[in-house]
Amino acid sequence: MTIPTSTLETWSNQGATQTPKSLREKIERKLKASDSKIEKKNQLEIYLQGSYRNSTNIYGNSDVDVVVQCDATFSSDVTALDPHETAIYNRAFNDATYTWDDFKSEVIETLKDSFGSDKVDVGNKSIKIDDGNYEADVVPCFEYRKYTSFGESYADREYIKGIKFYTTNERREVVNFPKVHYTKGAAKNQRVNNRYKPAIRVFKNIKKKLIEKEMITKEQVPSYFIENLLYNAPDEHYDEISISTRVYNVLKWLQDNKYDMSDFVCQNEQVYVFGYSQEQWNEYDAREFISQAINLWNEW
Repeated sequence: MTIPTSTLETWSNQGATQTPKSLREKIERKLKASDSKIEKKNQLEIYLQGSYRNSTNIYGNSDVDVVVQCDATFSSDVTALDPHETAIYNRAFNDATYTWDDFKSEVIETLKDSFGSDKVDVGNKSIKIDDGNYEADVVPCFEYRKYTSFGESYADREYIKGIKFYTTNERREVVNFPKVHYTKGAAKNQRVNNRYKPAIRVFKNIKKKLIEKEMITKEQVPSYFIENLLYNAPDEHYDEISISTRVYNVLKWLQDNKYDMSDFVCQNEQVYVFGYSQEQWNEYDAREFISQAINLWNEW
């Protein structure tokens, strides 16, 4: 027996939307207030990322990911530019004087003043706020620009927008592209008549059920990688009215391609899903998830 259609339809529904929005707005008010310790608070962009931003959150999700991006300083990738463009770039900009350490310290100090030191914990990649009612992972970052062209005029300069920050423990550089991730996901969802994101929510609930049954571990299958994995399934597998047909099509496609995933890209189309960095997944865990999802489907 397969997973009933009624269960799949329930799983396809989105979780809470108002609480994440309110929480982001509260954090923004604190960081941009007149008594904020942030020197460049007039150059902040504060927005949701992750499942709440991408409308792929399911019931029971708790942590809200909030990006605190400062555009006063930016980092660049100019490897795609030719020597002439690189020379123009080098003439155009000076080294930044507002540093990552300055900014992160100001964010931490402001959050502790606003929410209480006992409610704020500095982790390796984010700053956790937990007051017993809600939890937020705040990610301070600078703008990151992946240049594709660079001319003398602003009109001749193009780049892909990302973010960059450093881990607390190792001071390791982390680059991500949350805005592009959102845009690409929204475009795919629109192409398949708004049937892509509900399918993602179904697969996240499948993951949740597999963990409950101890068929996989939470650490094996981060939800972020499920979304990136599913992005690679062709659009035609999602453009089905029946949720059962949709999930079956995607499961079968993943099964048929589970030994040919090395060129799978993340939803931002800037990074491969699988690799050796700490921000990438491994194919063994992905294949295990696919196999166990099929077992759950077949043995319901």
